[in-house]
Amino acid sequence: MARPFPSYLRIHRQETARPYAEKAFFPGLASASEALVEAFGCQLEFQEGAAGKGYSVVDLDGKTSGRLLVKPVLDDPDFAPPREVAKIADALAAMMSEVQRLQSALEQREAELATNIPVSVVDSKNLIATRLQGVLKGAIENVHGSAAAIYMLDDATSELKLRAAVNLPPDRFLEPARPLAAAVADLEALAGSAVVLEDTALLPHWRCPENYPSACCIPISTSTNPLGTLWIFSEEYRDFSEAETQTLEIIAGRIASELELDVVLQEKSESHQLTQQLHAVAAQQDHQLPHIKPLLEGWDLAGWTEQAEQAGGDFHDWSMLDNGALAITVGDVDGRQLEAAMMAGQLATAVKSHSRYAADARTLVNRVNHTFWSASAGDRFASLSYGVIHPDTGLIEIANSGETCGLLITPDGWEELWEMSFLLGARTDIDPRYVERLLQPGSAITMMSSGVREYLFDEAGPEGIAQFAEKLREHLELPADRILTAGRELLAKLDRPTACDQTIFVVKRRPDR
Repeated sequence: MARPFPSYLRIHRQETARPYAEKAFFPGLASASEALVEAFGCQLEFQEGAAGKGYSVVDLDGKTSGRLLVKPVLDDPDFAPPREVAKIADALAAMMSEVQRLQSALEQREAELATNIPVSVVDSKNLIATRLQGVLKGAIENVHGSAAAIYMLDDATSELKLRAAVNLPPDRFLEPARPLAAAVADLEALAGSAVVLEDTALLPHWRCPENYPSACCIPISTSTNPLGTLWIFSEEYRDFSEAETQTLEIIAGRIASELELDVVLQEKSESHQLTQQLHAVAAQQDHQLPHIKPLLEGWDLAGWTEQAEQAGGDFHDWSMLDNGALAITVGDVDGRQLEAAMMAGQLATAVKSHSRYAADARTLVNRVNHTFWSASAGDRFASLSYGVIHPDTGLIEIANSGETCGLLITPDGWEELWEMSFLLGARTDIDPRYVERLLQPGSAITMMSSGVREYLFDEAGPEGIAQFAEKLREHLELPADRILTAGRELLAKLDRPTACDQTIFVVKRRPDR
């Protein structure tokens, strides 16, 4: 509600019980002390600080935050606790340490949830929980309050959850979130105005979240989104002046900045981690490409794959089959980066697995399609060219599914080997294109992924594929890798507005000597 505040928010005062405001909170300690008084005439007392005697109570970082003392009910300078009491006190101190560690971890986690930051990625020196605690302590000191709390909205903007607090019992973090619809003061504050409750007992409908005589609620928001509310509680009946509420509004802005900063840092950390993962995936993809040519007399081959980004869906491969034939593969998975790289790895694995027992290239592509289709949710597609070379006869059989393309290059000319067909994963029966050619000495076959086809057919115009084929034919007398290089150089000269993954595979039958 906007200032000036209505008088009914500050006119009445009466004495009420003071709220709990101790820093240390250990459930059952008082009851345990009373039981020891009755049984042994000893009482328990917790003292904050690391110095002194007693049983140590340690915090989340393993540092001593206080000590549990065993004292006589009556003053006795020579008092020594009975052996049984010492064991009980030692066990209680260990339990108190665990309670304190859990409470600290819970406070930390709640604060980090305000920005959805995982605990594992936040440096202990820069914990958002620690920074929010510091801001809240400063707020209390500036306006002479007694306790402070930050309540953050959930993603649905329907509840307010305690995420950080100073001088409130740690068990408050265990309480369920407050429904926003019933939090009248918070709603008023989130509408843009500070709310001052000089006497909370007279104004129960404002729903002050803690039992304090007076309180002030300030909105926490960015320039575009409400984030939650800042509450300052007072153990004394009092008003919060306009200067104090303005100070609290500045502090609320600081809290919003801290939360936004952690979001930015988290995004930067995640971006760095993603970059590292992409580097690792790209290195793995390059490692899985074949780099050593098979020793086949009279034959020469070369392959090249380049992803448009660090990782991608293109790959090429070759391998010797059990019958002495040579299998060659060009694969092209739709998608980008990690998703495409993962599916490309699965596709390459499926090809290798089925190649061991497939009767011919067409059968293999059909079986790979069934595997790819079965493992897909219906939104994953790929192109595949698979060929089998019989070195003794020169026969090459190639089956194709999708948008790859192939060329037969001879000293006398060139021929496009197949047209586009159904993509892998599009249906259970794709009917792949199938060709057989008897490759004469001095000729070559080239298989290319859809990225190369796109440039040759779409970007370079009607003459693109002919220009590419003639370029390869001009270098047909050279080794396969030199033929491939000529094709790459031509692609590099094309005006390519959109980057795509690219693969070129060249198989040449050497001339007879």
